[in-house]
Amino acid sequence: MAVERALCLSRWEGSLPQGYQRLYFGAEFCSWAFPPQQQVEAALAAARNAGWSFSLLTPILREETLSELSSLFSDLNPLLQSGDEVVISDFGTLQLVRDLLPQVEVVLGRALSGQKRGPRIEDLELSDEALDYFQQGSWYSREAVKLLQEEGIVRVELDNLLQGVAPLPKELRGSLNTPYAMVTSSRNCPFHDDKSGARCAVTCGESFRLSTNQTSHSLLQAGNSQFLTIAQLPEKLSELGIDRLVEHSHLPR
Repeated sequence: MAVERALCLSRWEGSLPQGYQRLYFGAEFCSWAFPPQQQVEAALAAARNAGWSFSLLTPILREETLSELSSLFSDLNPLLQSGDEVVISDFGTLQLVRDLLPQVEVVLGRALSGQKRGPRIEDLELSDEALDYFQQGSWYSREAVKLLQEEGIVRVELDNLLQGVAPLPKELRGSLNTPYAMVTSSRNCPFHDDKSGARCAVTCGESFRLSTNQTSHSLLQAGNSQFLTIAQLPEKLSELGIDRLVEHSHLPR
């Protein structure tokens, strides 16, 4: 199984490097950090010029986000084509994509993966059965796969966990995000001025490191989310059902 390389950006930086086949662009976790429409269109145009496919990352919703996405999807409809994707981080986005962008594939984002996260799992003494449980997420059971099949969804975004990742059911395909694995995220952001109603600046409150004597792994916080850095990839990705690596050049938003 060939592994596709995708580059993930949350802000348009004016050019694309070589060596990738797909561009992820947008925001996964914070709607305040979602890039403005002109940046989305610029990133899409650059992906087209480079011969890359395009995946639009959409965030966890707040009340106003659906109307914003509705306007964006309507304008993007003539620009997106078969092979492009919308990655949803909130099931509330699903029907909007179906109605306004029927030509694209819907992908379940990391916020919906249900993986067991956190650095202290690595220090637990786990039986084989318990380890298998901690390596799985929400979409491993027969009933969960059937639900996704009913919705026409075959791809799920995954984090590279410290305890390892279980092989996906054969009906699904996985994208593995690297090197930043999401640990936790909140709808509330300590850096956002709720009264302003404006999107956050690119610095997004800056990022900083959180350390504790309970684990040797530091957490990295950016905006409303915290991440681990895990550079080592699993062996034999194809046996895990993973056929795409999503590479983040900056902490995700």
